[in-house]
Amino acid sequence: MNYKIRKISEINKASLDAFFKAAYPDRYNNLVNHWRWYYRLDYNNFEPIVIEVNSEIIGMAGLISSKLKYCNKVSDAIWFTDFIILKEFRNKGYGSILTKEWMKICPIQITFCNNESLKVFKKFSWQSNNDTYRNIKPINLLKMVPLVKNFSLTLNRNLQKFILGTNNNHDKTINPKQIENNDISELCNLENKKKSNKDLFSIIHDEEWFKWRLVESPYKSNIYIFKNNLDIIIGNIFKHNNLKRFNILYSYINNPADREIYDLIIDWSIKNKIDYIWYINNQENIFFKETGITSKFLKKKINFACWSEDKAILSNLKKGLSNSHGFDSDIDSILFKDQ
Repeated sequence: MNYKIRKISEINKASLDAFFKAAYPDRYNNLVNHWRWYYRLDYNNFEPIVIEVNSEIIGMAGLISSKLKYCNKVSDAIWFTDFIILKEFRNKGYGSILTKEWMKICPIQITFCNNESLKVFKKFSWQSNNDTYRNIKPINLLKMVPLVKNFSLTLNRNLQKFILGTNNNHDKTINPKQIENNDISELCNLENKKKSNKDLFSIIHDEEWFKWRLVESPYKSNIYIFKNNLDIIIGNIFKHNNLKRFNILYSYINNPADREIYDLIIDWSIKNKIDYIWYINNQENIFFKETGITSKFLKKKINFACWSEDKAILSNLKKGLSNSHGFDSDIDSILFKDQ
């Protein structure tokens, strides 16, 4: 089997552009223009790798560098992302080769992945759980229901609030603003106040992380911060498939029992014609109240998989992460389609 593994930075632009177009046609522009930001190449020496056959790129294993904390010890980790073998080269062993080479990059690896990728990871003794969920909170119910979405119907705002179960019946409103550099120090201070589950690994969101992920984002103009008392929710306003969505990327909730910021955001979403809110949660982060319908049809389990050469680390890491958000990993890559 004649193949070659190379770092992404070693590939010439024409070859890389052609591969992105073949592998990710719906994210082609985003990756061509912003892959250095997306894969966080300026952070450390970790970077995605590609596999070539006859000087042609036929697959890639991407990554996003991060740091994890457990029992006050900080460790480097990488998110496995954008793992793909071109269709005509699948089932020939190249996926396993690429995975094995990728696993040499960093001692700790984590990912949110689909079932097909998980099958490959399992071959290499990765551990997994599915305690994380992708959720959709419908706001414009009529547009979300297939039978009526093509009709120009509107609901009275008060009726929408009643159906959605919001308790915001007073005149208080919330007004977001675009994310700015001076927001970072506040976010870092709040992160330091967070009480994390000591039995789980947590992702370190420090000044460097926030600046990269929010302020330096090529989509910064679409990122907004909502504040209510000590609570903060950061999200991306985005339109896809003719639906306007608000994607929660990060949150700090001082008192989980206080639901006011959620009610205010639902009210804001109604007024600003948001069709639905997208977010992820696990056992540590619960957002909007769930109903039987949303739990059954609009909530989806996400596979969390991990590996470490240190068996003690792996034993604890497989329990999951205490503070994963919508801007961790590549879980929000859907936002960049057609961009």
